[in-house]
Amino acid sequence: MGDSSTGLRNTRSAPPSTRSPIRKVLEPRDYELAFDVLERCADAASVPDFKERTVQALQEQFGLQHVSFFAGATFHTVFEDAAPLTEGATAKMLPEYQERWARHDVFGCTSAVQQLMTSGVASLAELQAFAPLPPAAAAYVRHFLGSTWRMETAAAMRLELGGGHTALVGMFDPQPNKLGVHEMATLRLLSRQLSAIARGLPTTRPLATLTRLPERQQQVVYLVAEGLSNAQIAETLSLAEDSVKKYISRILTATGCQSRMELALLARSQRQ
Repeated sequence: MGDSSTGLRNTRSAPPSTRSPIRKVLEPRDYELAFDVLERCADAASVPDFKERTVQALQEQFGLQHVSFFAGATFHTVFEDAAPLTEGATAKMLPEYQERWARHDVFGCTSAVQQLMTSGVASLAELQAFAPLPPAAAAYVRHFLGSTWRMETAAAMRLELGGGHTALVGMFDPQPNKLGVHEMATLRLLSRQLSAIARGLPTTRPLATLTRLPERQQQVVYLVAEGLSNAQIAETLSLAEDSVKKYISRILTATGCQSRMELALLARSQRQ
């Protein structure tokens, strides 16, 4: 008579796998890629800073030529962002996109929204393989992405921001199949982790007091506040005009001001 316990062990079913679909695809190199992106973004001080770091990290780590970062109070208002962050050709694509195509964006169609809400990332290749695109979205892909801009790869990543706001990071490249199975799985992992970082960030850069700037930069700030042009500031401080431009760029970054006018108003307010 055979060992009944052995027979029982042979017929007992194995426990179901607890590994997520993403983890089944990811390899050590994919985790390293994700970590490199997260390391670039983890110490962002504000949402504007986070936007810049995210776009640059995705461009460099995934080898993408064109990346944009749209944000809005809800998912559907993301496409109406009047001043998204654009890098590569997305800056040149923006005027036509806003005027004609934003309401037909392929990543706003029902199947894309479902994919973005459930997994955080959707690609054009996945959507086309799933089902025929709605006519308007198909026209967007054919005429705008394809004929006009020659974008063979297109994908979007949804991120959660503070206050319940949403971001959509667009990724485009003229090379087909730029984002394969491993890259898409890595982006889905990043969607969750980047959202965790972004949700706790302030929406604007904290303004630095002008007294913390180096003395030469303070001189430039107060001449800006007096209404002087770059050429006039250069003459007053015996600097090259290009040097003045660099000073102002650094000052805007350090103070969180978005424009020369905002910087002048800040300088005048801190004089009082």
